[in-house]
Amino acid sequence: MTEKVLVPIDLADQETGVKVIREGVMQAKARNAELTVMTVVPDILSGLDFRYAIRGETGGSEDFDLKAIVAEALERLNEIAAEHTPSGMKVKTIARHGTAYEQILKTAEKIGATQIVMGAHRPSLSDYLIGPTTARVVRHANCSVNVLRT
Repeated sequence: MTEKVLVPIDLADQETGVKVIREGVMQAKARNAELTVMTVVPDILSGLDFRYAIRGETGGSEDFDLKAIVAEALERLNEIAAEHTPSGMKVKTIARHGTAYEQILKTAEKIGATQIVMGAHRPSLSDYLIGPTTARVVRHANCSVNVLRT
């Protein structure tokens, strides 16, 4: 069985995402594993357009096409993955929409991930050790989870 490393990143925090991709590349090389980088477009609240976060802008719009937003997220993810993975390394990319931890867990199951590499960032007082998405993935994943503190 081929090992598979899943690296979920948040396009709104690309600095952390780049660090996590680099760690995922190292883990994939060490395990001779396939690498999949993914992102999740969060549920969109009225008046908030995630496309601005993808591009690092602030603002909002009441009109949005979810398929277009997910396609734009995938396009940006492809750019980031191409920039931060070694040339010649085969990398799959996936963009999903929904609740981040649910989509990460579903994707890990679907691709048969043997390891998930993700960042822990933006802690608040109630999530002091790791963020809520990372904590949920750690608790519920059926494979190893490597948490990179950024």
